[in-house]
Amino acid sequence: MGSSGAALLFRKHEPSAGRTVAQLVVWAVLGILIGAAIVISVLGWIAVSVESGGSCGSGSCPNGSALHFAAFFFVIVCWVPIVGAAALVGFRLPAALALVVALVAGGYGGILLWADVHGESYDELWAAAPDRPSSLRGKGAWVTGNRVVRVRTDGAIAYDLRVGAQPWTYQVPEPYIVCTMAESAADGIGLLAYGRENGPCEQVVAVDLTSGKQLWKTGLGKVLRTWSPGVTGILATSAGSAVLSTERGARGLDLRTGKARWTWKAPKSCVFDPRINGLAASGTAVATTVQCGRDAARTTVAVLEPGTGAQRWSAPMPTAAKAEDTSVVSADPVVVYSKEPGERGRQQLVTFTPDGRQRAAFPTSTSKGDLQLYARDQGGMPVRTLRVQGDVIVAVAEGHRKYSWEADFVAFDLTGRELWRHKTSNGVDGLLTTADSVSLLTPRSRKNKASELVVLSLANGKVTKKLTLLHGFRDDPALVLTGPERYVFVQSGAEPKSPPVTVFRR
Repeated sequence: MGSSGAALLFRKHEPSAGRTVAQLVVWAVLGILIGAAIVISVLGWIAVSVESGGSCGSGSCPNGSALHFAAFFFVIVCWVPIVGAAALVGFRLPAALALVVALVAGGYGGILLWADVHGESYDELWAAAPDRPSSLRGKGAWVTGNRVVRVRTDGAIAYDLRVGAQPWTYQVPEPYIVCTMAESAADGIGLLAYGRENGPCEQVVAVDLTSGKQLWKTGLGKVLRTWSPGVTGILATSAGSAVLSTERGARGLDLRTGKARWTWKAPKSCVFDPRINGLAASGTAVATTVQCGRDAARTTVAVLEPGTGAQRWSAPMPTAAKAEDTSVVSADPVVVYSKEPGERGRQQLVTFTPDGRQRAAFPTSTSKGDLQLYARDQGGMPVRTLRVQGDVIVAVAEGHRKYSWEADFVAFDLTGRELWRHKTSNGVDGLLTTADSVSLLTPRSRKNKASELVVLSLANGKVTKKLTLLHGFRDDPALVLTGPERYVFVQSGAEPKSPPVTVFRR
């Protein structure tokens, strides 16, 4: 056979240009899918190992687990499409090169896809040592500048948010214990009160949160005759004033010096009962409730000027019986929670206009769930799960889903109209509100390997960000706070091995 015959025979067995292109396309697509599946499968199993202790079930799997398991299944059976593609289009050197390039590209694409579905993962920057003795319990916390100040049974401890160092500690005299504190600090000053355990809460002190020094001390009077863990609504800060409850109303002191600024006395027939009533403050208003009339059966809301104590307005609460509990959820706008005793006692949120007219009263317990005012752990530290941000009320709703640990997060306007609802599989351990968002701390796993911080738009409830937090703290209620480039989580310390303060970058 001559040279021309050999060339003709070679061309006869040489694949056509169209067939070569088909091979490249098939192997490129297959390589991308396999590369992405392998990477997603590996990253998914790493997430299961780190976040869920090596296995997971309903509600405890990492984000993106559906994609992870689909990718893992594809990796297991990927020999089927490989064999099929080899039989249909063949496998030559160009196809091999296309496959290698596609595997790399698919792997990179898998990394990006997993990051989008799973969300960012953060390791804790630092965690505070557990309380010792372990009988100590947290009462709350304030963030000021680059510090978080945690108040606990014996006083307060400041932590540097950047490294966790303790620049100062403040201790109340022995054998007294801290019985309550102001929920927020102002002008770098925090208020706490202390007394004998199981006795009256006697003294209020103002602490400089920069130095830890006591600025002043005054008697609380006979407001809290008996000690109770987690009591709130007794102290507040507003517009340079320290606001303290009294038996007949409230009084304002200069926040820095402790000098008396004003006293507000409720009408003659009214009293402040700490078992029922409370106060709250903002930068522009102080709101409190008192019990009035015969047998103190009628609850009245009063709003005061924070600088002078002058009364802006007062209005009765729409209750049918003497309240068992009232709590001022917000001082501006004024939103008050009330609970009546008995099986038919109403539980409701009441909202008011700026001039004191009742805007709305709506139940907190419906077929769509029971709104939770606080999430309390066994240490009694109050962790609010119902807040007011601007003209939006946000709250955790429980008790209406299939499992007890499931919950919804709901937003209402000030008339009680539901704006949006977000479902959670494992409930809510804490929340943080800002002008345009709300962040939910939710447990990721029952095995305490990770939690999730879900950031929702306050306007429509859409998820804008999901962060996986890898940590050592227990899935108990936590105060969620922020500092410069930091997320701060503060817990009561009821779990002996759990750090009371854990910090992540933000």
